[in-house]
Formats: sequence, C-alpha cells, structure tokens
Amino acid sequence: MRILLIVAVFSIICSPNIYAYDTNHSLHGVRTSFLFGKIRGGPELKFNTSLMYLSSTWSNTERLSFIQRIKNNGDTHIDVYARASGGHLPGGVVDPNENLRTKLIQLNNNGLKPVLWMTPESKHKDRFKSQAEHEAFMNKTIIQNDDQVAAYVVCLECDEYWNAEQVNHYVRYIKARTNKPVAVHLAPGVGGYKKDINYYKEADYIFLQIGDHLTGDYVADVELAKRMLNEALQLGIPVVANEYALHSESAQAKALGDLMCQMGAVGTGNGRSITFCGKETVKKKNDYYVEAVGVAVIALGAYYLHSTYDFDLMLNATEDYQTYGIGRSFNVTENTQVGVNFQRTNLTYDNDNSLMFYYKGTFKWFD
Repeated sequence: MRILLIVAVFSIICSPNIYAYDTNHSLHGVRTSFLFGKIRGGPELKFNTSLMYLSSTWSNTERLSFIQRIKNNGDTHIDVYARASGGHLPGGVVDPNENLRTKLIQLNNNGLKPVLWMTPESKHKDRFKSQAEHEAFMNKTIIQNDDQVAAYVVCLECDEYWNAEQVNHYVRYIKARTNKPVAVHLAPGVGGYKKDINYYKEADYIFLQIGDHLTGDYVADVELAKRMLNEALQLGIPVVANEYALHSESAQAKALGDLMCQMGAVGTGNGRSITFCGKETVKKKNDYYVEAVGVAVIALGAYYLHSTYDFDLMLNATEDYQTYGIGRSFNVTENTQVGVNFQRTNLTYDNDNSLMFYYKGTFKWFD
C-alpha cells in the first residue's frame, strides 16, 4: 500500500501538464501584427493579413516586402497558417500538401519567428477533415518544420467548429510531438462565444480575441479590453492579447497593445510601441524535486494516519486533474455516523479545496 501510494504521488508530480513546454521556446514578449485592414474583397487586400504569407500565390519579392513592413512595426514573430484551402481570401490558399520549410527558413533568416496556426477559420473548410486526417497533417507538419517554428496555435476560433474535448485532444497530440508551446484561440471573449474555459485546459498560452474591432474606430473598446484581459488572467495561463484592432500600424492599436502589456498580457498580436511585455517565472528543476519529496512525506503521513487511526485516504488522477484527500468517520449510535473529509483538486488552470462535515444514518419512520 505504501509503495503504491508513493508511486502514484510521484506520477502526479511528474505529469506532462506540470512541465508543459520547454521554456527555452517561451512566447513571452511575442509581438506580431497579423491584421492591416479588411481581408475580404479585391486583390488590393492581399497583404492585409500575415496569416496567408505562406501561400504559393505570393512571390518572393512580395514576401520580402511584407517582412520589411512588419519588422518596421516592431514585430518579433509572424502569425502564419499551415493550411488554408478555402481560396476565398485575396491572399490565395495555403496548400496543406506543400512543404513549407523553405519559406519558414526565410522568415527565421530575416529575424522573424513563425507562429504556425494549424487549422484556419471555418470558412476555409479544412475543419471538415476526419480526426485521422487532422492528426496526419499535424504530424507531417511538425516533422517537416518543427525546428523552424517558434510555437503552434491549434486552430483559429476553435469554438466555431470544435468542442473543448476535441481542442484539448489536438493540443495534446501536438505537444506529444514537440517541445514548443501550443496556444488556443477562440471567438471573442474568455472561453469564446460559449464562455467555456475548458477549451484552455491543455493550452500553454491563451491567444485572447477581444473583438469589437471590425466597426467604428476599428479598435476594441478600452474598458471592454481591460475587463476581458483581467478575466483571462484569473485562469493562471499566460495571455497574449492577440486580436483587438483591424489596423495594427495605427496609433490607437499600439496604445491598446501597450496597455494590455502593462496590465499583465505577455504578448500582443495587433501592434504595440513598448518592447517589454510579460515576465516569465519558471520553476527550477530542483523545485520540482523538492515538491515531489514534500508530497511524498505528506503521503507517508497520510498512510500512517490510515494504518494507525483508521483514516480514509483518497487519490484520483487523470490527464486533466488530480484529486487527493483524507477523512475520518465515527459511529455515534448503531444506526448513525458523523464524519469529516478534506479534499484538494489540482486542475490545469485552477485549484480547489473543500472541507465537508456529514451526518448519516438510517431511520425507522413507521412501525
């Protein structure tokens, strides 16, 4: 019993969710400008989004010109689609069968780190593939390009076509094949239009779409942005303020990006003026060993209470959460019992502690 308990505890401490990605590939400080105006319309709008950069319809001259444009806006990274088959944008298509490696190398050689978006918005139709086809594409893409990619975003506006379970599955699938961070992007709002924060369970980063940027002054309302960012930060996952302005080169967009950084965002996707954005605090490897030993000591103490004083033990773990607790019950009479239970649950994005007192018994209502 004692050995099994210690093994289970160490399995929890060493779970992939705790270690996440290799922090040598941190996205903290990321700075991109993926929107430069409206993207649906005539050919003059071809270069209004970086997402279509890898399209074969872009000439080498056009790509080099675009690189210079976003570097002039202060960018360190570039958001690009790994596939986009719809052809409804003036930027063309990104062929899922094309080897994109040469173009990604060109970006790195020019001082821009690619953030690769694995699945585009729903209108591109790539979402209609089977799970096996999605996995085959992601696997092939990672094998071909991982050393040239800074990070992955599993999908754009994932909640428009996949549920939380599917998104978390694909995030885990990508993580199993790379040590780069993986982000989740949803429709506007924390948890997307469904307000479901379970979409972020496996994410290393939240790419937060604030929205409210397609009409009016084409920049999100400041108070809305502040409320939304504060809400997202409560989840304990690093937040990149990814989508809050239509024109990433505008002074208004940069001012809002600066504010998001000052409030705790670790990066921006629609322009900013300041360089610093987000400080990463990472546990040292020794910290994990200390924590593992500490929990093992607690486990041994719990075992002692169980074997000596008849305390009840509980330990339950999955890839999404770990729950452990201790309790004690006392017989008051032959038919009644009182007890107390303490339980702690560690979620990917939160912790929950509960203390419960209970009374139970059997009663005879009728003779």
